[in-house]
Amino acid sequence: MIPERPIVVWRFLDGKPGHEKQSLGLLQGLSELATIEAFEFDTRFPALLRRQLKRASRSGGGDMPGPDLLIGIGHQTHLPMLASRAIRGGKAVVLMKPSLPHQLFDLIFVPQHDRFRATGNVVATHGVICPTTIDVKDPQEALILVGGTNKTFAWSNEGVAADIERIIGRHPETQWLICDSRRTPAGFRAALSDFENATYFAWQDTPGDFLAAKMAKAERAWVTSDSVSMLYEALSAEARVGVIDLPLINSGKSYKHSRGIAQLKRDGLVLSSDEAIDLEHFDPAPFVAENRRCAKILIERLFSAATEAIAS
Repeated sequence: MIPERPIVVWRFLDGKPGHEKQSLGLLQGLSELATIEAFEFDTRFPALLRRQLKRASRSGGGDMPGPDLLIGIGHQTHLPMLASRAIRGGKAVVLMKPSLPHQLFDLIFVPQHDRFRATGNVVATHGVICPTTIDVKDPQEALILVGGTNKTFAWSNEGVAADIERIIGRHPETQWLICDSRRTPAGFRAALSDFENATYFAWQDTPGDFLAAKMAKAERAWVTSDSVSMLYEALSAEARVGVIDLPLINSGKSYKHSRGIAQLKRDGLVLSSDEAIDLEHFDPAPFVAENRRCAKILIERLFSAATEAIAS
């Protein structure tokens, strides 16, 4: 059962865009099931955080009601969440493999590729939780989402450029949009505007909601394999998704992100550029947006019993 009053959420941030996007995705999923009232705490600035928590933890909490949920992702959010729960109550929910004993948290969402045993208060997710935006698809609009240097895949300007050229060349009638990221090498950014029949958008020159809006309408999306967050966003937007494959830095090592992509391929959710460069006739298996699925699990596990107790 869902509470009739707004669910008060204290959201703990660490300043990392990928982390903030994941917790925002869960909030979006929750907002589709119940009314949410959210407050943010930035853990990057200890002095500011202490003052904010001190005000919020006073008797009555001033203008900030006590939390029903405390949500965080990033190791530095763990202790502030647990301290706040001890003072003001609520349920602590973390969206990652925690650095503290998992018994300290009320609910933990961990990507299955992290190989963290899903039992008790631990729920395995299919990749990362992310916001979801879906619109009427335009069959003539497609995306190429470019990442960059990372700790898992060996980046190659020449290799990625060759794949992009082959993909675009297969469908010259399509309106291709190329978007980069913070990790894209500067030298490669300069080359992204040289592809014919494609428009390049630099991440720093676009508004925050630009990519989500484009994903919502794009029928197809190719994503470099290092861009895990964008990969799951494209899947959640119900696009046909292809992975521009990159070799592993160490072929003899098992990496969590490569395991996750391998599972997506086995499940028939994405197409590999090593196998094909055409998504037009790819019929992917259904993908359930994780933010909605996880929001339902959270409500069922953390609120049903409490709501029944209040009602009685």
